[in-house]
Amino acid sequence: MPVGIVTDRDIVIDVCAVDLNQNVITVGDIMTPELVTVREDEGLLQTVEIMRDKRVRRLPVIDNNGKLAGIVSIDDLFEALTAQMAEMARIIGREREHEVQNRR
Repeated sequence: MPVGIVTDRDIVIDVCAVDLNQNVITVGDIMTPELVTVREDEGLLQTVEIMRDKRVRRLPVIDNNGKLAGIVSIDDLFEALTAQMAEMARIIGREREHEVQNRR
């Protein structure tokens, strides 16, 4: 079960920017313990809302047992939603084409 998360930004801001000894600092020292997660059966739009509301760019994905199933990033969601929008645009194009043909 995930207990926290560490991002590249955490490392830069919490370790590198303040010049801490990287040989002494542990992941537990810099992880964000208030972990926001999403269930693996959650919808894309709901996941976007969680990210927006909690102001996070990455979410651990948990299964029904609370175990880590993966991590989803805002980039992953952007890619998936862009593909869906492109498919919607194709549908609109085909519909217009169909209407023109039926009017003849």
